[in-house]
Amino acid sequence: MPLAFLRRYGKMLIMAMEHQPSVGPSKEIRKEKAPAYRLTKAKVAALGLLADYFCLRVRDIAILIGKDPADDNDRRNIQTTLSLLCKQRIASRLPHFDCEMDLPTRSYVYGLSDRGARKFGGKTFDEHSERTLGHELEISAFHIALIRAYPNLRITWRQSNIKRGISPDAYFAMIDPSLPDGKNTFHFFLEIERAKIGNIKNGDPSIVRKLAHYYDYYDSNECQKAWGFRTFRVVTVVKNADKQYNLCARLSEYRHRMFWITTEPLVKEKIKGEIFKTPRDFTTTAYSFFSL
Repeated sequence: MPLAFLRRYGKMLIMAMEHQPSVGPSKEIRKEKAPAYRLTKAKVAALGLLADYFCLRVRDIAILIGKDPADDNDRRNIQTTLSLLCKQRIASRLPHFDCEMDLPTRSYVYGLSDRGARKFGGKTFDEHSERTLGHELEISAFHIALIRAYPNLRITWRQSNIKRGISPDAYFAMIDPSLPDGKNTFHFFLEIERAKIGNIKNGDPSIVRKLAHYYDYYDSNECQKAWGFRTFRVVTVVKNADKQYNLCARLSEYRHRMFWITTEPLVKEKIKGEIFKTPRDFTTTAYSFFSL
């Protein structure tokens, strides 16, 4: 066999070996490497919503992008996009039994992964507890209802890094451009209360103690220093009208309109209406965002 051929064959063999799939430890390393991905318009839209709302279901995203949540094709397209984002480790999901569907069924709740949150902002959904999914979805439901009801107002929403003297579920501000500067911004803290009234200490359940802390925080130097404003309202959402009445009654000693208490059904059905009651006059009067 000619020497030149042997040399050529040897070089080709070395090149082929260099391009063979590696085995052993290097294969395990390659498994841990995050997969590459291509951003499409649908993926960008979904990632933006997950960054803004923290966690959403398929039908929530359908509503926010103007699709029909009852349309099978629309839901299927959104589901495909979200599944790809999870496969590419930009998003993550948790199983959820959705009782709000016409036929209660097992579905998923989606949020950004650690990787997605680092790249697109927002809060990571990785390692989130299934136990608190209902609570998180009610926060998203309020956010969705608010944004859809007031498209002409500028709404600022924060749901992460907001533990400053108090620990709300969310902070939001409504800015009315028709009003003069300095008088056009209204500040709110959101509390979702789904648990039964309990954990009683000194005669007060945990939710009353938490709201009492807001009362002390109101119009304080501490609030001004931490948030840049002194006055605010605390929107508290409970499950039904009985809980709304009972919480107002328990807070009646404060007799203050800073507490706005409403229910989950009212938020979803008519958030623009007079759905808020306060401990000061809950038996006679209801308020809306137009009461500001």
